[in-house]
Amino acid sequence: MFPISIYTGGSVENGPMGSTYNKPPSASYPAPDHLTFDDLKTKIFQLTGINKDKNTINVNARWNAGAAGSLCFLQMPICENTMWRMLVDKTLSGDSGWSVVELFVEAVPSSCCTHNDPGEKSQSNLECTQTTPELPTLKRSQRIRESRKNLQELSDEESFDVKQPSDELALYSGRLFDSLDDLRRTIREHHIRQNRNFVTVRSNGARYVVKCLDPQCGWKLYAASSKDRSYCQIKTIKGEHVCSNERDGEDNVNMTTEFISKLILDLVKIKGDACTPKEIQDFIHEVYPCTPSYTKAFRAKELAIAHLFGEWKESYAKLAPYLNAIQVVNPGTKVDWLSDATADPNVRIFRGVAWAFAPAIEGFKSCRPVISIDSTILSGKYGGRMLIAVAYDADDQLLPLAFAVIKDEKDESWSWFMRWLRLEVVGPRPLCVISDPQDSIVSLFDQPDSGWSTCSGQAFHRYCSRYLCENIRSSFKKDYLVKLVKWVSRQNQPSKFRLGMLRILETSRQAHNWLVKVGTRPDEESANHLWSLCEDGGYRFGILSENGNECVFNLFPQIQMLPITALVELTFTKSAEIFASKREAASKIEVEKQLWSNKVVATLEARRAKVSQHRIVSLQSQSFSHAEFEVETRSKVKHTVRLGHDQRSCSCQKPQLTGIPCSHLLAVCAYRSINADHLVDAAYDARQLLATWTPQFHNPGNPKEWPEYAGIAYSLDFKSIKRGRRKKDVWSPTLEYRCGMCNGIGHSKKCCTRNQGTLGSSISES
Repeated sequence: MFPISIYTGGSVENGPMGSTYNKPPSASYPAPDHLTFDDLKTKIFQLTGINKDKNTINVNARWNAGAAGSLCFLQMPICENTMWRMLVDKTLSGDSGWSVVELFVEAVPSSCCTHNDPGEKSQSNLECTQTTPELPTLKRSQRIRESRKNLQELSDEESFDVKQPSDELALYSGRLFDSLDDLRRTIREHHIRQNRNFVTVRSNGARYVVKCLDPQCGWKLYAASSKDRSYCQIKTIKGEHVCSNERDGEDNVNMTTEFISKLILDLVKIKGDACTPKEIQDFIHEVYPCTPSYTKAFRAKELAIAHLFGEWKESYAKLAPYLNAIQVVNPGTKVDWLSDATADPNVRIFRGVAWAFAPAIEGFKSCRPVISIDSTILSGKYGGRMLIAVAYDADDQLLPLAFAVIKDEKDESWSWFMRWLRLEVVGPRPLCVISDPQDSIVSLFDQPDSGWSTCSGQAFHRYCSRYLCENIRSSFKKDYLVKLVKWVSRQNQPSKFRLGMLRILETSRQAHNWLVKVGTRPDEESANHLWSLCEDGGYRFGILSENGNECVFNLFPQIQMLPITALVELTFTKSAEIFASKREAASKIEVEKQLWSNKVVATLEARRAKVSQHRIVSLQSQSFSHAEFEVETRSKVKHTVRLGHDQRSCSCQKPQLTGIPCSHLLAVCAYRSINADHLVDAAYDARQLLATWTPQFHNPGNPKEWPEYAGIAYSLDFKSIKRGRRKKDVWSPTLEYRCGMCNGIGHSKKCCTRNQGTLGSSISES
């Protein structure tokens, strides 16, 4: 037995010891230890005289939450038997420091509580009487959650004999949820874990009714929201699931893309575009007994990216204001748009945008006159391609110079990007451009008005050695041949280049003929200068591949999958980080009074170590302005070195091709007691390196801090983008399988005998 004091007809006040009632108890009585909450409410109606037919009651307990030996009372709402039994057990144990249960009772006019479910009118009133009364206000629901939290903290070291399920996904009558969305989420995950399906019968904000998808199963759940929608409560659960759940590995209709996207947020954030739908399927199956379809996993990945980096459609609306904010805080930043007009002069259809940050434009002035251009596919929801141009500083480090996003990679897109790059970013300075030999790029260097004409000396076009190797590998499937082509392209000595070409001819005449003819004009027999270092003329400064662009894409993780505004933001933040780190490294070089970049210093040290192995064989000629020497290496190979006021060359061609003296030239300098530092190209000067990374980026801040944008709005033509179910190639055995090369039936073009050992149309023509 334990005493209960009931207070009613007054109000709660806060005193020195916490909550107190401003009136004396209305009734008191000794209660049995096994008293339930329903029995308690019946007793309260009897003792207080509250009309049970016209009112419901809200019960709050006065609970001592003070430390041992102290009193600090707070209100704890009691709305279910679980809370009541926890209170009784705590009082009987004596841990609360208070042996009397004090209840503050409030009478509330009752409202009709029925389920408006057709076909079940005879049971609705019975179901309603078995439910727990609704809590009337948001403030009260907050007190419920707070009291549960306080009581849980007090009972961390103890266990109570209560019937409340420990599983957070358990469904039982009377359970409270913060919102209807929380209830839906719990019901969904509960059924997914059990590999069962349910269907929504009614969902109108006030009532929520679901039932099992299997018509033979009688399980049904009724829930309702409070009048002010501050919480939701399960009222009644009918029956138990008797349907089968032996469908391991199959899809579940209740596992939506939204549900999956919330589960894979961390996975997508870490792995980015490398996270494949198949990997998502495996990840989900490890947690749940079902596996989503490939298409559902694909759509869930898109949705997860939108949750992490912003909505796809909204991203296009934010793009122009964001670029405008960058231009305001970073004067000199260049932006250009490729768009189509609409009926509204203030709105244009987006086709492309190019941007270059002011610090990068300023830093490029101190870089070597070499840039690489490349493109990559955007794997996001609306596709497209990203164009990029990078430069190289005095230490062979990459400087991300300019970017562009285009809807389609067409000749017009490359022409637009390259013309803008010349006019707004790099200026009239003659440059060497390394790229793949795409027709849309190659044609630019033949146009007099493009700004990149090779005939007028505005630019020097060179091919990426990686392109050659990939073409050889895909066509001949011979690793030895790929390694041989790579070795030949890197040779600076003419004798070694000729030897390598001879070995390629012996290995594959077709590959040799293609290498000789690649990039040639009608009046040219060969164009080896486009891809070989030996015949380059020193324009590419020893840079053979545009692999730097791949490294840039590695510097911008996940960039290919991002919405467009998040993509631009990533290029800005990562570029700022690159400039900050490189600036710090360049400052250390200046402090150490180092003349050249780290790469040049290391190269010179390695070559000086070979000087002792060389021997000056003869002095061919010598004058005040010119001297010619013959240097013999340890392997008895002789090189001719020419040294003068305006000349520094060697027959090995390293000084001419890279701007860094070779070991043979250093041997002559040592022989003549000449300081070789002045023989290094000025592009490698440490001061040039520091000047490259000195400019600083200024962050535009969050969208609330952006300046007001009143310019043209750009929108993607979403109607032209085909969405919906992922297309699948379906092959029917009744259809003729015809070759596209020989027009034969029964095999494909890939397997055609005419296509074996060829490099495509370009090789066959040669």
